Amino acid sequence: MRCIFWNIRGIANDKSQNRLSKLINKWDPEIVGIAEPMISPDDISKSYLQSVGISSCFFYNTSQNRVPNIWLFWKTTVATPNLIHCSNQQLTVEIDGVLLSIIHAYCIYVNQRQLWMDLHQLSLSNLSWLILGDFNAYLSYSDKQGGHRPSTAAMTDFRDFVGSNHLMEAPCNGFHFSWWNKQVGRLKILGKLDRMFFNILWSSKYPGWNYKVCNRLCLDHSPIVGRSVDIPRPKNIPFKFFNMWCSHSTFRDTVKEN
Repeated sequence: MRCIFWNIRGIANDKSQNRLSKLINKWDPEIVGIAEPMISPDDISKSYLQSVGISSCFFYNTSQNRVPNIWLFWKTTVATPNLIHCSNQQLTVEIDGVLLSIIHAYCIYVNQRQLWMDLHQLSLSNLSWLILGDFNAYLSYSDKQGGHRPSTAAMTDFRDFVGSNHLMEAPCNGFHFSWWNKQVGRLKILGKLDRMFFNILWSSKYPGWNYKVCNRLCLDHSPIVGRSVDIPRPKNIPFKFFNMWCSHSTFRDTVKEN
C-alpha cells in the first residue's frame, strides 16, 4: 500500500498538475488525497486523470457554501473503495479491509473538536486505520518555527485525540516541516502540519510503514508520501533459548503445537 496526500492549493494550474503527475509516476500510489483543489469536481480534466492512471470516478466531501475541500482518488488498478463517512474536515473510505481517513482540519482549534469526535467514532471500527492529511495543529512547540508559539490548549486537544485513540505517528523522513508561510527573514514561519498516524492493527498489517515529507517547491505545503518498507531479516541469526520461558504457564503447550 502506498498513498500520497497534498494540500495542493489549487489543482487547475499547470504547475500543480505537473508536480502531482511526477509524484504519481515516481511513487505509484494506490490512493491519492488532496486538499483545497479550489475548483468544482466537475471541472477536473478527465483526460488528465487518465494520463496518470487515476480513475475518473473519485470521492469528495461536502463543504458548506464552497467547493469541496477534500478529494480522494485511486488508481485504475485498485478496486473502488467504499465511502464510510465525510464532513467538512475529513473523508474516510474502506479499501481492502482497512480504513483511510484524509484530513483537512479547520485552523481554529475549537472548531477542530468536532473532527476529533468524528474520528473517535471511526476508531471503534476495529479495523487497520491510517489517518493522513493537514491537521492544522501541533503536537509540540518544536513543530513550529517562527511566529507566535502554538496554543497550549490546541496542542492538548491534539495530543488527547492521539492518545485516547491509541494512535502512533508514522516514522517520518525527509523534511521536518511540511508548511511554510512563503515569507523570509524575521517573518518566516515553518510548521509541521501534514502528518500520518496509524493504529496498531495498521502497523501489524504494514510493517515498516513510514512517510516522507517531500520538497515544497513553489507552494506552501509539502506533499507527503506513505509506504511500507520491508526491513530485510539478517541471515544466519543464531537461535537463543531463555530459561525463563520454561516457567510460563503455556510453554509446554506452545512447544507441542509448533
